[in-house]
Amino acid sequence: MNREFLYTRPYTPGEIDDTPVDLDSWFLDDSREKMEEKLRGSSLSDVLIELIDIFQENEPNYQVLLGLFGDKIIKETREGKVLYGLEEIQRPDMNKIDIEIEDQTLHIEKMNIFVSAPSFLTVKDKIIGLYCHVRVEDREDSLSILIRDNIIVLYAVK
Repeated sequence: MNREFLYTRPYTPGEIDDTPVDLDSWFLDDSREKMEEKLRGSSLSDVLIELIDIFQENEPNYQVLLGLFGDKIIKETREGKVLYGLEEIQRPDMNKIDIEIEDQTLHIEKMNIFVSAPSFLTVKDKIIGLYCHVRVEDREDSLSILIRDNIIVLYAVK
Protein backbone atom coordinates (compact mmCIF):
# COMPACT_ATOMS: atom_id res chain seq x y z
CA MET A 1 0.00 0.00 0.00
CA ASN A 2 1.33 3.42 -0.97
CA ARG A 3 1.63 5.66 2.11
CA GLU A 4 2.91 8.79 0.37
CA PHE A 5 -0.40 10.60 0.91
CA LEU A 6 0.25 10.48 4.67
CA TYR A 7 3.41 12.53 4.44
CA THR A 8 2.18 15.60 2.57
CA ARG A 9 2.57 19.06 4.06
CA PRO A 10 -0.30 20.14 6.33
CA TYR A 11 -2.59 22.71 4.73
CA THR A 12 -2.34 26.19 6.24
CA PRO A 13 -5.36 28.48 5.64
CA GLY A 14 -4.43 31.51 3.54
CA GLU A 15 -1.30 29.90 2.12
CA ILE A 16 -1.08 28.63 -1.45
CA ASP A 17 -0.10 24.96 -1.61
CA ASP A 18 2.27 24.56 -4.54
CA THR A 19 3.12 20.92 -3.86
CA PRO A 20 3.28 19.01 -7.17
CA VAL A 21 0.51 16.43 -7.43
CA ASP A 22 0.19 13.56 -9.89
CA LEU A 23 -3.42 13.89 -11.06
CA ASP A 24 -3.53 10.24 -12.12
CA SER A 25 -3.04 9.27 -8.48
CA TRP A 26 -6.33 10.99 -7.58
CA PHE A 27 -8.24 8.62 -9.81
CA LEU A 28 -6.15 5.46 -9.90
CA ASP A 29 -4.60 5.18 -6.42
CA ASP A 30 -6.97 3.93 -3.72
CA SER A 31 -4.32 3.82 -0.96
CA ARG A 32 -6.14 6.36 1.19
CA GLU A 33 -9.38 4.35 1.10
CA LYS A 34 -7.53 1.12 1.87
CA MET A 35 -5.70 2.74 4.80
CA GLU A 36 -8.97 4.20 6.08
CA GLU A 37 -10.62 0.74 5.94
CA LYS A 38 -7.64 -0.79 7.70
CA LEU A 39 -7.55 1.77 10.52
CA ARG A 40 -11.31 1.76 11.00
CA GLY A 41 -11.85 -1.99 10.72
CA SER A 42 -8.79 -3.67 12.27
CA SER A 43 -8.31 -4.63 15.88
CA LEU A 44 -7.04 -1.90 18.19
CA SER A 45 -3.70 -3.74 18.48
CA ASP A 46 -3.30 -3.78 14.70
CA VAL A 47 -4.16 -0.07 14.53
CA LEU A 48 -1.43 0.75 17.05
CA ILE A 49 1.07 -1.40 15.17
CA GLU A 50 0.16 0.42 11.95
CA LEU A 51 0.56 3.81 13.66
CA ILE A 52 3.99 2.81 14.96
CA ASP A 53 5.01 1.81 11.43
CA ILE A 54 3.65 5.08 10.00
CA PHE A 55 5.59 7.20 12.50
CA GLN A 56 8.76 5.14 12.04
CA GLU A 57 8.66 5.75 8.29
CA ASN A 58 8.22 9.53 8.59
CA GLU A 59 6.06 12.10 10.35
CA PRO A 60 2.54 12.04 8.93
CA ASN A 61 0.34 15.05 8.19
CA TYR A 62 -1.89 15.40 11.26
CA GLN A 63 -4.90 16.46 9.14
CA VAL A 64 -4.67 13.39 6.91
CA LEU A 65 -4.04 11.06 9.86
CA LEU A 66 -7.06 12.29 11.81
CA GLY A 67 -9.22 12.09 8.69
CA LEU A 68 -8.53 8.37 8.45
CA PHE A 69 -10.25 7.82 11.81
CA GLY A 70 -13.31 10.00 11.39
CA ASP A 71 -14.87 13.30 10.44
CA LYS A 72 -15.06 16.92 11.57
CA ILE A 73 -11.60 17.91 12.76
CA ILE A 74 -11.76 20.45 15.57
CA LYS A 75 -9.00 22.71 16.87
CA GLU A 76 -8.62 23.76 20.47
CA THR A 77 -6.00 25.35 22.65
CA ARG A 78 -5.48 23.80 26.06
CA GLU A 79 -2.83 24.96 28.53
CA GLY A 80 -1.04 26.84 25.75
CA LYS A 81 -0.90 23.77 23.50
CA VAL A 82 -2.59 23.43 20.11
CA LEU A 83 -4.68 20.25 19.84
CA TYR A 84 -6.60 18.86 16.90
CA GLY A 85 -9.22 16.21 17.50
CA LEU A 86 -12.23 14.56 15.94
CA GLU A 87 -15.85 15.29 16.64
CA GLU A 88 -16.94 11.97 15.08
CA ILE A 89 -14.68 8.91 15.45
CA GLN A 90 -15.56 5.94 13.23
CA ARG A 91 -14.29 3.31 15.68
CA PRO A 92 -16.48 2.09 18.54
CA ASP A 93 -13.48 1.20 20.75
CA MET A 94 -12.00 4.72 20.68
CA ASN A 95 -13.58 7.38 22.87
CA LYS A 96 -11.37 10.26 21.76
CA ILE A 97 -8.33 11.04 19.62
CA ASP A 98 -6.36 14.24 19.72
CA ILE A 99 -3.05 15.30 18.28
CA GLU A 100 -0.84 17.95 19.87
CA ILE A 101 1.15 19.92 17.31
CA GLU A 102 3.81 22.58 17.40
CA ASP A 103 1.94 25.69 16.25
CA GLN A 104 4.67 27.19 14.03
CA THR A 105 6.03 24.10 12.26
CA LEU A 106 2.83 22.00 12.40
CA HIS A 107 4.87 18.97 13.51
CA ILE A 108 3.17 16.33 15.62
CA GLU A 109 4.47 16.21 19.17
CA LYS A 110 1.99 13.79 20.70
CA MET A 111 -0.97 11.67 19.65
CA ASN A 112 -3.42 10.79 22.42
CA ILE A 113 -5.85 7.90 21.98
CA PHE A 114 -8.49 7.23 24.65
CA VAL A 115 -9.99 3.72 24.80
CA SER A 116 -12.07 1.60 27.18
CA ALA A 117 -10.22 -0.12 30.04
CA PRO A 118 -10.80 -3.69 28.71
CA SER A 119 -9.51 -2.71 25.24
CA PHE A 120 -6.52 -1.02 26.84
CA LEU A 121 -5.48 -4.14 28.77
CA THR A 122 -5.66 -6.34 25.67
CA VAL A 123 -3.57 -3.93 23.58
CA LYS A 124 -1.08 -3.17 26.33
CA ASP A 125 0.08 -6.77 26.68
CA LYS A 126 0.40 -7.27 22.92
CA ILE A 127 2.34 -4.04 22.26
CA ILE A 128 4.75 -4.53 25.15
CA GLY A 129 5.48 -8.07 23.94
CA LEU A 130 5.92 -7.12 20.28
CA TYR A 131 7.99 -3.98 20.22
CA CYS A 132 11.51 -3.99 21.50
CA HIS A 133 12.86 -1.44 18.96
CA VAL A 134 10.70 1.47 20.19
CA ARG A 135 10.66 2.84 23.70
CA VAL A 136 7.50 1.92 25.60
CA GLU A 137 6.59 3.37 28.98
CA ASP A 138 3.96 1.33 30.80
CA ARG A 139 1.78 2.84 33.52
CA GLU A 140 -1.39 1.58 35.16
CA ASP A 141 -3.77 3.55 32.93
CA SER A 142 -1.56 4.65 30.03
CA LEU A 143 0.94 3.30 27.56
CA SER A 144 3.41 5.74 25.96
CA ILE A 145 5.19 4.73 22.77
CA LEU A 146 8.13 6.94 21.81
CA ILE A 147 8.97 6.92 18.11
CA ARG A 148 11.72 9.27 16.98
CA ASP A 149 10.49 12.73 18.15
CA ASN A 150 6.85 11.70 18.46
CA ILE A 151 4.83 10.09 21.23
CA ILE A 152 1.69 7.99 20.90
CA VAL A 153 -0.11 7.67 24.24
CA LEU A 154 -2.90 5.17 24.77
CA TYR A 155 -5.12 6.00 27.76
CA ALA A 156 -7.60 3.73 29.55
CA VAL A 157 -10.92 5.47 30.15
CA LYS A 158 -13.09 4.07 32.92
